[in-house]
Amino acid sequence: MNSPLLPKHLQPAPSETESFAEQQHGRLLINCYAREVAMQEHTLAVLPASRSAHPAMPADYRGQVLEIALPRLGSQLCVGVLHVSATANFDYTTGVYLRTGQEAWRDAGWRELARLIIEDLSCRAATPFNEELLQQIGDSIATMQDVMDRRPAPALPPAAAGATPLQPYIGSEQGLLTGHPFHPAPKSRSDWSPAEQRDYSPEHKASMRLHYFQLPQEWLLSDSIDAGALQTLGAHGLQPGDGGAILPLHPWQAGWMRRQPRIASALCSGEILDLGPHGLPFHPTASVRTLLAEDAASFVKLSLNMRITNCIRNNARHELQSALTGTRLYRTVQADMQSRFPGFRVMEEQAYVTADLPGADPELSNGFGVLLREGVAGLLQQGVQPIVCAALFGNGEHGRKQVFAQIERYALHRGYTLEQAARRWFARYAETAVHPILYLLFEHGVAFEPHMQNTVVGLDGEGAPSHFILRDLELTRLAPQAHALARAMQLEPGTLSALCCTDERAWIRIGYCLFVNNLCEVIASIANGNHTLYLGLWGVLRNTLQDYLAKFPNPSASRRIRGLLAGEPLPAKGNLLTRFLRQADRQASYLPLYHPLGVVNGAAASY
Repeated sequence: MNSPLLPKHLQPAPSETESFAEQQHGRLLINCYAREVAMQEHTLAVLPASRSAHPAMPADYRGQVLEIALPRLGSQLCVGVLHVSATANFDYTTGVYLRTGQEAWRDAGWRELARLIIEDLSCRAATPFNEELLQQIGDSIATMQDVMDRRPAPALPPAAAGATPLQPYIGSEQGLLTGHPFHPAPKSRSDWSPAEQRDYSPEHKASMRLHYFQLPQEWLLSDSIDAGALQTLGAHGLQPGDGGAILPLHPWQAGWMRRQPRIASALCSGEILDLGPHGLPFHPTASVRTLLAEDAASFVKLSLNMRITNCIRNNARHELQSALTGTRLYRTVQADMQSRFPGFRVMEEQAYVTADLPGADPELSNGFGVLLREGVAGLLQQGVQPIVCAALFGNGEHGRKQVFAQIERYALHRGYTLEQAARRWFARYAETAVHPILYLLFEHGVAFEPHMQNTVVGLDGEGAPSHFILRDLELTRLAPQAHALARAMQLEPGTLSALCCTDERAWIRIGYCLFVNNLCEVIASIANGNHTLYLGLWGVLRNTLQDYLAKFPNPSASRRIRGLLAGEPLPAKGNLLTRFLRQADRQASYLPLYHPLGVVNGAAASY
């Protein structure tokens, strides 16, 4: 198994953080364009290693080269890669080079590369150039640059002297240094100033107290799973006045609210009282707007009226209702799930509070929405080390070093070689994650959203996966077999409509979130450029899927899984195209992504 360390010449020095952020975004753009456009149009090729250097490459480079043609513009791109990747999870070894027509190859800076790709998309869609997307990419670079420039010490590994299990967990929530590997602007937070970035961003190891407003009680709308859940939101030491109710906000959101004319008027009239920051500190987590309480007992998911990646991140009421409905639905199958999959957990959405301001736009009222979620204290008490999956996988070299450390630890405990340990470690992860998610879909009709940022892997004392924990239930979807159960819950029409979907849409949710966003990144991160291991891990996944069918025969499962094993494509989300077309996330297109499952030999995936 390869060392997780990059060659020295590719490691960013402290004085080179700007060039690192720019290089990283160039690679993100290649990732997105390759998967969403070039692979779809068959304008991509990987040239094998050659005795003579590629004309674009440094004179001593003899590795493989990824070439992408942009025929609409008469241009070409190329970049060195370690090996072919059917899923576009390339390991890059050089910068990106560009040429137009017969001119000489040259380095492609991020801005030139971004302009070229946006111009190509404009020609492809016959739409104007999207200047906003270019600005978002630039903003994401600036954010990443600032993070790298002020890069905190890495999270303590679980075995470090003096470390508690909570420290590496918070470190994982706050350790997504490079962000989503298939998004053109994963760190874009254009509404925040540099100072606000440092005050509120998880990557800066921020912590903050919640900011409280008092609103008239009759304006509030709430629901809770269990009696007393809402009381957790009142753990701030404040007492409401007569007829009032106290609501927490993110401190940035409190400032945004004060600037809105309807809120400013209510503050002046005394309808709303600004009570300021109170209570214990909270830690921002990977999603930025979800904060973990100091005692780890609960999360609060707060509204932020700003765009992060694809969406304005406020909590619409139907999303809050959907989140609690997800918990209620899971409770109906929880006993079955726990008996079959003891390592599977769902972090429950426990309560929500929002406001309905008289005469206000719903978007403004949504800005008060807050969701209470179960924390990780219970897992910690069981001796499980939780780590956010997105911190380990698809998180650049920072994540790969952490994955390597866990696999090395596992190998030492078990006496395995590193490659044996890598295959067995992944087999543990795959079974712990894949079997329960597929069972929920095919046996119960429930499609959660198990992408990397929504999932947590629990590690045992040897550093191996023992638990797979799912969180963030607001986008739960139900296949037709579960529609009757949802209708019996007497939901509001908008919530019911959002929850219920076709079998195809439910499969797209799982196909993308579990297989493309999650497992493709896990395999690429563990293989770390070792192509033999890479194919071996796909063989392990093939075995995992065959084992599932043997344990849980089901016609729908058989059709989908046998299709994958025969080489049918997975659905890949088009984040670049979504941002280019300025679409809402719910309008995102899903494109066919081919993979090695149909060609690898599971029998050869020996440990």
